Amino acid sequence: MTILLFALAAGLGALIRWKMTSRWGRAGTWALNMAGAFGLGFLAGVGGTLLTIAGTAGLGALTTVSGIAREVSMLASVSRMRAGSYLLMTLVTGVCAAWIGVRCGM
Repeated sequence: MTILLFALAAGLGALIRWKMTSRWGRAGTWALNMAGAFGLGFLAGVGGTLLTIAGTAGLGALTTVSGIAREVSMLASVSRMRAGSYLLMTLVTGVCAAWIGVRCGM
């Protein structure tokens, strides 16, 4: 049963990521990564099967490092300053979102 739920959560996370990034581009990638950072922080105190399914499969498929890399690369072709600012903003706000998730979490 765990394998089936893992596959379903991963599929759902990937589908949501695809739809959001297709519709909202860079803002969608950023929003998904913040939601994933918050969610993983929220689940930090949980162990076992719930963390494996929700955290690793669902939130892992929802967030995307490759999407950030692609967007930083695209921004760097226009302005290295914009690319660096976007990357720094993503890292700082992601850590803040995870911290808030831990504070609100289980």
